[in-house]
Amino acid sequence: TAMNNHKYAHGLLTAALVLVFLYFGIDKFLHPTIWLGFMPLWMDNLLGIGIDTWLGIIGSMEILFGLFLLFPIKKVRQIGCILIALHLIGIVTIVGWNDIGVRDTGLLLAALALLFLE
Repeated sequence: TAMNNHKYAHGLLTAALVLVFLYFGIDKFLHPTIWLGFMPLWMDNLLGIGIDTWLGIIGSMEILFGLFLLFPIKKVRQIGCILIALHLIGIVTIVGWNDIGVRDTGLLLAALALLFLE
């Protein structure tokens, strides 16, 4: 039925975004040297904060965004979708239209789809 399809779509989109954001966020702490290569050089010393600290801030944000989607309050999940979308818009703006930009545009569209399903 349509109601079951809606629940399945919602659950799959939630699982996909939670998996990606928790993985990327946690991996920034487990393997920071890999992720530092993706950080734009202009962020080093931005607001007096070193690039390694920015990496930790971004990793923490990604973990938080993933957890927002698991929260049992609809408004919190909606805020999580919006924050994920804004985060991905920032990444796509910085990296441009390449393999990372295409991937993150797909994730951005998934976050918006989940927002509309909420």
